Amino acid sequence: MKDLSQRAMLANLNIKQWSGRKQDKNITREIEREHNATNAGNFNKILIQDDELKEIQKIASAARSYFYESTLPWGDNGDRLLPSPNIFVFLQKIRKFREEFEVACETFKKRFPALKEHAKVRLNGMYKETDYPSVSDLSAKFLLKVVTMPIADVEDFRVKIDPKEEAALKSQIEDSIKERVYHATQNIWERIQKTVNHMYEKLSDQEGKFHNTLVTNIEDLMDLLPRLNFTNDPNITRIIADMKTLIVDPETLRNDYSTRMHTADGAKAILDKVSDYLG
Repeated sequence: MKDLSQRAMLANLNIKQWSGRKQDKNITREIEREHNATNAGNFNKILIQDDELKEIQKIASAARSYFYESTLPWGDNGDRLLPSPNIFVFLQKIRKFREEFEVACETFKKRFPALKEHAKVRLNGMYKETDYPSVSDLSAKFLLKVVTMPIADVEDFRVKIDPKEEAALKSQIEDSIKERVYHATQNIWERIQKTVNHMYEKLSDQEGKFHNTLVTNIEDLMDLLPRLNFTNDPNITRIIADMKTLIVDPETLRNDYSTRMHTADGAKAILDKVSDYLG
């Protein structure tokens, strides 16, 4: 795809968090001596009570989930494909996650001295001052950021090598890009299949119960897919249009048998079409 550099960018998510735990080799050896054991495991001290870090962990987890939801597989080094139509929405949301993360980290840092004092009592003889970073070093233990970069253009290949070698290398790069584009597109089809199949299975079970998210997940996917369809694949566009028939009031699906079965049939028809595009 020669114009790929205009259709998408690469994005890489970097999250760092202080665990609030520390392996204690002395305590590990004491336990092993007590039980006459060797290589039995490692004793990890809980330096700060787990719930004190939960807000930071919650935001980091949500940001990670959003990152993978809003991008497509690409490299094996953490790089993901970020289609151009999704860049604005993506960066806005990531900026919000980063701001929330930084606020939570600042709140934790302010409480850190008091939390250490509490740990002295809780850990008693197992407390070690050296287990804890200084307040100034604590900031470096937390990070949430996304790095974006352009996709290299094969046509802008400037390495000075033998023309024959250059042609062969360009061909290898093009083949690699084609393979990555294929897998990224397959990921879109897999998302459609997973979400629609979940609806089909739930609605096909006449006695099966379901949450309203059965429908809202379809809506959310329909909203996202046009921004992920970086190849402007007309088949994906048609399937998105077909999915509109699945947007039915959840209460109607629960109480109207005919509508429930009709919607299940619609989901099955979409799955049959999707199977044609899955490799």
